[in-house]
Amino acid sequence: MEDLSYLEIFRQRWLAILIAVVVGVGSAALVAFSIPPTYTATATLFLAVKDTNATLAERSQFSLARVNSYTALVRSSNVLQPVIDDLGLDMTVQELSRQVTASNPNSTVNINISAQASSGESAAVVANAVADSLSRLVAKVENFGTFSVSLDRLIPALAPVAPSAPQKNVILGLGLISGLAGGAIIALLMARFDHRIRRISDVRRASGLAVLGAIPRMRRREMLAETEPAHDVAIADAVLRITQANGGSMPRMLLLVPAGQTSGPGHGRLGIAGAIAATGRTTTLVETEQTTDTSSPFAEYAENEGLAELLTGSTTLPKVTRALGTAGAFVVPAGVALPTEVQSEESIRAVMSKVLYAADVVIVQATPSSLLLSVPVVAPYADVSIVVVRYNHSTDIDLAQAVSQLRIAGVRPIGALLVDVPPAKKLDLLSTWLPEDFAAKPAKARITPRRKTTKPATAAAKPVTAAKTSVPSKPAAAIKPPVAKKPKVSTELVVLPSTADERVDVD
Repeated sequence: MEDLSYLEIFRQRWLAILIAVVVGVGSAALVAFSIPPTYTATATLFLAVKDTNATLAERSQFSLARVNSYTALVRSSNVLQPVIDDLGLDMTVQELSRQVTASNPNSTVNINISAQASSGESAAVVANAVADSLSRLVAKVENFGTFSVSLDRLIPALAPVAPSAPQKNVILGLGLISGLAGGAIIALLMARFDHRIRRISDVRRASGLAVLGAIPRMRRREMLAETEPAHDVAIADAVLRITQANGGSMPRMLLLVPAGQTSGPGHGRLGIAGAIAATGRTTTLVETEQTTDTSSPFAEYAENEGLAELLTGSTTLPKVTRALGTAGAFVVPAGVALPTEVQSEESIRAVMSKVLYAADVVIVQATPSSLLLSVPVVAPYADVSIVVVRYNHSTDIDLAQAVSQLRIAGVRPIGALLVDVPPAKKLDLLSTWLPEDFAAKPAKARITPRRKTTKPATAAAKPVTAAKTSVPSKPAAAIKPPVAKKPKVSTELVVLPSTADERVDVD
């Protein structure tokens, strides 16, 4: 959160803010429309003091001294009880007093009497009745001595057109402001405590890795053979950057490790396998986790034999290998057998040797908890690794743990692959790369089985005769001196060219 501006935080959590605003305005509307309307009418009285012997200043002083005391009489029973009797109201003096108020504007001899009721007509009638009752009481009490006092109705109360309460616009405005404030607080809290990865800088901060590709989310209606152009372009860019991050060469064996428990949809790794195969390299994708998800692109292989049976030795690699849509792209499904015991190192090595022998590039996705082949088991055979980060699902903690596990296992992570990115999300990947993200030379292949090589066909080649003691022309490394005993079969693993003509089946 340290490097995020408030505007960026609010933009990322706009949905939470919108929900808070809807809740705030909705609650305010519920309150505003559930309160019954109240109408207020106001009558204005004028205090007149008469005395032929008093000066104007004396009458004015007397009026200002008396007018404040008259407002206190409005809620008295001497004023309200006659109103109840005259209007036939079904309420007590205390109930009516809560609906009536009186005020005296500063430095005036006016008295404003306001009454509230459920209708405008009732409010006006009550306000005028209270004003008349107060006038009669003041005339009765004050008319003695030299001064003659009267309260005249200067402005009668009129029935209001609109209710005075509730003020719906004010309530709705407060609801809107409360929703915005609440949404902003929620967004800030989410930015503080929500560690899901949504940006390239999140990946760099949590792992120090560069993002090699951003694979957009596939729409449900899209089938495996009908990918979107944006998806294909993102896959091709990711393959190019994988090559750049590996010193300009595609790794012989690539290990994909998801950050977290959810690896996300399989369209990403299927697309990468197809894109590598499109460059002329035979590519095999090895699935290490059995799935029953019908929406997975590997659902069609759920009932087929695969890696599980290959590890137990009950089948062979050609029988479990399935062709993908792109020429030269294959997949070895996870299989149906459940592993009942830990596989020996010899069986795992034999399987990995066969898979690597049959393809130019092998892609394996594994997790630390994979039942068939986990990360610690596959890591010794992988040249490099890539952490698969699922947009808005994987957390920075998951990413950091995945990178730590790979480094402990001894396989170098060359970058991260961001998958399931919203199609509308535009990410500039290359601008975030650092010079150290580009490897100076490709990673060395860890395991490559020895392959049989055929003698180059030449027109000058002649058959070997018993009279000759020389041997046919061969590569220098393959020439061996004749011995009397049967040569011992070598089991060492060396790196040889991986072309289609040099590949033979290994059972």
